[in-house]
Amino acid sequence: MSTHHTQRKKWDVDRLLEGLIGEQVRVAAKSFAPPPPPGTATLRFAPVRDLFLPDNTQPAGLPVFFEGRLLEFERQIGVVFVRLDSPCSSPEMPEGIVWFRGKSAVILRGPAVVELACPVQVERLPSDPDNYWRDLRAPRVQFEFAFPVDERGPGNGPRPASVPAVPNDFGRLRRGH
Repeated sequence: MSTHHTQRKKWDVDRLLEGLIGEQVRVAAKSFAPPPPPGTATLRFAPVRDLFLPDNTQPAGLPVFFEGRLLEFERQIGVVFVRLDSPCSSPEMPEGIVWFRGKSAVILRGPAVVELACPVQVERLPSDPDNYWRDLRAPRVQFEFAFPVDERGPGNGPRPASVPAVPNDFGRLRRGH
């Protein structure tokens, strides 16, 4: 009988979360618990639907997101827990029911221990305050680039001087077939 230690295979969520340790993140929550006091290991998780918001309302069926600095995570079979610290940003961040990417959602700030909702949704928060607010309104805004728009259609705008011209041989090659 072998006594070697079997190492558990890493899942995509492990790699994702490992790369975000120490970063400001937003996670979709299934349940949550306040961080335990030092020396206490017991956590009491509550489903996010049972949460009371600062205005004394409940999320009902709205998605709930927690934001904060990712300290650590633990994955068990089919369940992922993350421990979030307080966000390191200005107090202008929303908390409660907000308009989030075309729908109402609840956004709360850490610290908290969060059981991630399935499917797992974890994203790095934009560091620029203006981009943070645009990110709340439109998906993937943090990856947008500002390019000049030309009325003639996409790709027909002026070419920056740093980009060399490339001849378009597509038409000639196509006629040869």
